[in-house]
Amino acid sequence: MNLFIHWINEQGEQELITPPLTRGDILPGITRDSILTLTREWNEFQVTEANINMKQLQKASKEDRVLEIFGSGTAAVVSPVSTINYMDEDLAIPLTGTDGKAGQLAERIWKDLADIQYGRRDHPWSVIVD
Repeated sequence: MNLFIHWINEQGEQELITPPLTRGDILPGITRDSILTLTREWNEFQVTEANINMKQLQKASKEDRVLEIFGSGTAAVVSPVSTINYMDEDLAIPLTGTDGKAGQLAERIWKDLADIQYGRRDHPWSVIVD
């Protein structure tokens, strides 16, 4: 599973960040790539592949800059993260979606990907075969 963090970065800009493939321990999955491509197409916030460490995440959490965190993978598509424990401290992650079980971005990504997969939304990824 790949991890995505939606936050306000230290420059005060909204950003979706995920570790880069160059680390060697990140799965180059289709779902990961689809999320990166789709969110870049929206052009609503920065989408970045960069290293992030727990101290940065902890600091952002204490400053209320973490908007949401989710994992991605083939079976789950997107899976919300509600808590991360670091150094015996629970970092509470907001779940601001419509049902309180996911964040708004994770919900939107899941819906858009499903709409593309099922032909409810036109996109170059899907081609209707007669």
